[in-house]
Amino acid sequence: MSNHPDKSKLDHEEFLSTSFSDIKVGQFLRPQDTAKLLKELVWNCFELSRLAFGWMPALEDYELKIQLGRFGYLHAMHVKQLSERIAELPDKLGFKERSPQALRELYERGSLAPNSETFFYSYFVFVRNLYDRIEELSLRLDTILDAPTMDVLDLLLMKKQELLTTLRKQFQFVPSESDQRRQIFQDWKLYVSNLWHAYSSRQVWPPAPGVPPAGPVPAEGKLDPRFPHYSHKPDQYKKAYSDPGMSPLQDSIQQMHYINATEMSAAESLSYLYYAVQNMPLAFYFDLARHLWDETRHFAMGVRRLLQLGYSLDQFQFFKSGPGKQVEDSWYADMYASLTMVAEPCSFIKKRKAAEAFWEFGDALSAIHCEFDMVDERMHVDFGKRWGHELFKTLKNDLITAQKLSERARLIRLEYLDVPLEERQQIAKNFPAFCGFSTVELSYSKY
Repeated sequence: MSNHPDKSKLDHEEFLSTSFSDIKVGQFLRPQDTAKLLKELVWNCFELSRLAFGWMPALEDYELKIQLGRFGYLHAMHVKQLSERIAELPDKLGFKERSPQALRELYERGSLAPNSETFFYSYFVFVRNLYDRIEELSLRLDTILDAPTMDVLDLLLMKKQELLTTLRKQFQFVPSESDQRRQIFQDWKLYVSNLWHAYSSRQVWPPAPGVPPAGPVPAEGKLDPRFPHYSHKPDQYKKAYSDPGMSPLQDSIQQMHYINATEMSAAESLSYLYYAVQNMPLAFYFDLARHLWDETRHFAMGVRRLLQLGYSLDQFQFFKSGPGKQVEDSWYADMYASLTMVAEPCSFIKKRKAAEAFWEFGDALSAIHCEFDMVDERMHVDFGKRWGHELFKTLKNDLITAQKLSERARLIRLEYLDVPLEERQQIAKNFPAFCGFSTVELSYSKY
């Protein structure tokens, strides 16, 4: 987050450098003009992805969490599609180029909403303004000269109605619940309007309403009240999912669905990383957005299958997300290494065996769940190999190879499990043995 310094007027260089009014080239746009205008869309889409992912942990409703996971991913993919087109034009994106400070501050101020409906209103306004800019640019393009650009913009426009309709529903009727809530909403609408005016006219930021923000990225993520909270016992059940009180399915292969149903905590941990870490290459955020959306999908498919099989959510216990407190940058690097180099690689054997068992039991949908899960997890491990050491270099100034980082993550896990010091090195080098120490086996022979 920025510190929101007081200013009498926003500095010109903090703004996007080119707008339609700045281009005096007659009827047609030159390639470099198109590239500059596409950059404006890039950074708006990127800030929308941060907005969506940053608010996932702040919401309670699990269906809305899933929706934000998907929308954040879509925004990130729009950044990727636009940046690929810009790379074909003059004025390419720089390796370390990021959102202009004023634009980021606009989004961050608009995200500091006091409740869910005010957040969704901010989100709706930002999305609507983005699509206004996309449509304005589309009208300026030549159907032959700018055909590749028009094709990219058409891809973005395909999601316009879905985004605006979904977001509008979240605030359209909620404020009628009480006079106080309605007044908070009206004050916030005026504030967002003033924010946009201040940004557009390069004036001082308006004072925010005097209501504490509920998001983004609270110290501890909120859990849907329908999901009982698992209170971690630090001296017991250090192996993942070994506590029999967590699930009635511990002695059944269906426990795999419960494991999937807890993966919102992994998705939201990644959302903290996406929102907080701002100086990695754009390609990192593309991969991280996909990783985050995959974990959200795994959560959705686990919950869906448990309900389809006749279980109720109150029979299980679930994890909260987030660090629970203010943390140093190193927390994000360590969390990412633990997820991509310990938890996910150790899941392959169990998921393969689970898929085989489900096929034996004639449960095709459950088997296919596991198969898609494995496809995703293999990609996530590749992400970890690609970016884990880069995160350590960026956040901890620690130059370490991907292989050494993987070994370190295993040793840290073994230390947590109280494995004697003299045994850790040998176990860490034997991957199947390490995974046996790290997690519990499933009951593959019992449906």
